[in-house]
Amino acid sequence: MLEEDSSLLDSLSEILQKMDEVEYSGAIVEHPLTRRVLLRVKTDGSRLKASEAVKKAVQELKHISAQLRKELEKL
Repeated sequence: MLEEDSSLLDSLSEILQKMDEVEYSGAIVEHPLTRRVLLRVKTDGSRLKASEAVKKAVQELKHISAQLRKELEKL
């Protein structure tokens, strides 16, 4: 991902690591000057493809963000 803050991919990686089908997930800053961040995801492939795992993680992150926003608006 280009021009994206690494904290977004760190959050996705955390969610991915909690999935039973995911063997490995990690976000890597390729180089600080290019701001290019890589997300690596490994699954066994038989139960869930890596791309599907990322889609599920994005949906979960959206849900968490919506909950956080709702709680912050109560303050």
